[in-house]
Amino acid sequence: MQRSFCIALVPAAMLAVVIAANAQVGKVTCTYTSFKVLQGSQPGVGGINDSDSVSGSVQTGAPMMEGFVRKASGTVTTFLVNGQPNLANKINNYGTIVGSYFPSSSSGNQLGYKRYSNGDVVTLNGPSGARSTIAYGINNAGKIVGAYVTSTSVQKGFTYLNGAYTTFYHSGWSFLEPHAINKQGVIVGDYLDSSSRTHGFAYSNGQWATVNVPGASDTVILGINDWGSMVGWYLPKGSSTSRGFLYKNGTFSTVEYAGKPSFSVDGINNLGHIYGDGSSSFIGKACHSY
Repeated sequence: MQRSFCIALVPAAMLAVVIAANAQVGKVTCTYTSFKVLQGSQPGVGGINDSDSVSGSVQTGAPMMEGFVRKASGTVTTFLVNGQPNLANKINNYGTIVGSYFPSSSSGNQLGYKRYSNGDVVTLNGPSGARSTIAYGINNAGKIVGAYVTSTSVQKGFTYLNGAYTTFYHSGWSFLEPHAINKQGVIVGDYLDSSSRTHGFAYSNGQWATVNVPGASDTVILGINDWGSMVGWYLPKGSSTSRGFLYKNGTFSTVEYAGKPSFSVDGINNLGHIYGDGSSSFIGKACHSY
């Protein structure tokens, strides 16, 4: 039986999110704009800001991956980081993108990066002792969230702001992946339990909560906006095909694109616009749950 849970998401207002044990998953449709970054190439996980600029990664070779930013006008720019392929993740309202790259073709460990809108890049080595570092999310205050692997192969979370790293970790959880952070500092992501099942989580000020889509065998949270709406993907029990979801106002809904469930929803901005993957990548506006 799935248990109810409560998350204190906004420290100042103590916004509570409560999911009943018998909650059902609804459906949501939006007004969609679909696009391909490059013909025949499917973008990886990314994000969307309040100007509807989208970030992510795209395969430009075999297996060459480059970061990209797509503006609302449809203009796409791809980029390398320090001359190397990279995986770009979230973008904030200032056009700053975070992600990770391998510093050389022979390197087995990643470094994080912060790329400003003018193309300047800051390398993120991670907290002291980090063997590999990935930056996943950034909010509009410039606070970055990500994951790093220690010298003893334990994966932990970190935040980074003004040159300082703060680490966080939950005992008993493995492969902690913090994917996004909002204005209030609420961090969302996923982890593996002792049975190798994937669960979503929310973390704020030392408080943790597991977040599962009702009826799902696995849940991954990829984005959160300043209003506490969350997006990601889940696997329905007995299925091997992921479905994108939107959590808003206490309700989980499967995102339907082109008449079918999407594969994933990667990001959500403060206007409630979403970015995700279906038969092609899409931006969804005016989303309606039913």
